[in-house]
Amino acid sequence: MSAIESPVRIAVITVRLDRPSYGALSHFMATVPGAILVGDLDHYVGAEREIDRALTRGHTRVCIVDYDQNTEEAIWITERLRSEHPDVCVFAASASSEPERIIAAMRSGCAEYLLKPVQHERLLEGLARMEAKQKEKARSKVRGKIITLLGAKGGTGVTSLALHLALELAAERQRKCILVDQHPALGDVSLYLGTGRHQYSFYELASNTERLDQELLEGFLLHHDSGLHILDSPEAVDAMHGAPPSAVEYTLAFLAEAYQFVIVDCPPGLTDGTLASIAQSDKVAIIMTAELPSVRNAVRYMEHLSKLGYSSSSIHLVLNRHSKKGPLSDERVEKALGRGISFRIPNSYNEVIRAINAGAPISSATKSDFAAAIHNWAHDVATSKESAKKSEKMKALATAQSRGGVLGLFGK
Repeated sequence: MSAIESPVRIAVITVRLDRPSYGALSHFMATVPGAILVGDLDHYVGAEREIDRALTRGHTRVCIVDYDQNTEEAIWITERLRSEHPDVCVFAASASSEPERIIAAMRSGCAEYLLKPVQHERLLEGLARMEAKQKEKARSKVRGKIITLLGAKGGTGVTSLALHLALELAAERQRKCILVDQHPALGDVSLYLGTGRHQYSFYELASNTERLDQELLEGFLLHHDSGLHILDSPEAVDAMHGAPPSAVEYTLAFLAEAYQFVIVDCPPGLTDGTLASIAQSDKVAIIMTAELPSVRNAVRYMEHLSKLGYSSSSIHLVLNRHSKKGPLSDERVEKALGRGISFRIPNSYNEVIRAINAGAPISSATKSDFAAAIHNWAHDVATSKESAKKSEKMKALATAQSRGGVLGLFGK
């Protein structure tokens, strides 16, 4: 395999491509300015690292996988590349035009499906689309803020706070804001907002990182009258998704390029998806109530995040349903936490429940203690300065996720 001596616009490598197709491809690629064909690998298993190294100097990196030699292994290498090297675009090449074969290839993460003999015009169009996608990413200089909301335990009101925070951020100066319902099934965001369910969820979007661009994203969005955009959760009770943590992280990073604020509503517990969100987040809000199990869990979450290198200044402790006559005083809560409460959201349970049942969130224009507290929180989020860079520990976390997931950090 020849080495790439200098940076190129487009670097292409093939995997087990038949000789006639490879020969024709080699001749054609020699005529494409700024593009280079690195070579062909004669194996699927274990090829992902070789592919990554071989394409290092290409601004746009493309791998063409032959799906005729061994379809099962072709799907396997495509999914590995999607998971471990999401910036490598995978094209399938096959002599079969059967819908089942095409669907299987696209579901595994292929950005293009090329029928043999490969038409040069079709290949050139595919390369152009991938290059345009890379340039679009490069033009995005200002990264939006990702705020992940995590409940210390179930029932702390994370979803209602997430959607009201997102609505407030979207309303003020008409900022671009998106709310991500990351519950694995039966999330309530779209129900609370009265938008109706979407047939596709956030996890299905994250399972298509190879084709992820603004046009694809648009087909997954729910639109609220306020201007807020929503990515729904799966509706089925037994919903299953195959989006690895690295794909979740990649998708959130993509959203941060398109929106000023990305608010993520997470289920309780440090799941793979939640840890991927945390790795990309500028702020993490732990939502708690003034009760012993909630405070205890909040302490444990902070300990875990500290081990990951997440600075305490990046963690908000939000006390929901706050009341001066609550079961635990603020002093006792803060003593147990070992730090101060970041925000107090007043106990407006009846008001919030009425809004939920009506599918009409509480407006910031109302003279409500709840709305005022949300406004203050949103103002802090919008005006707080971003740190110059994330800690080395967070970089190590992101690297660990891209290579093998985050559960290894917890000894699981």
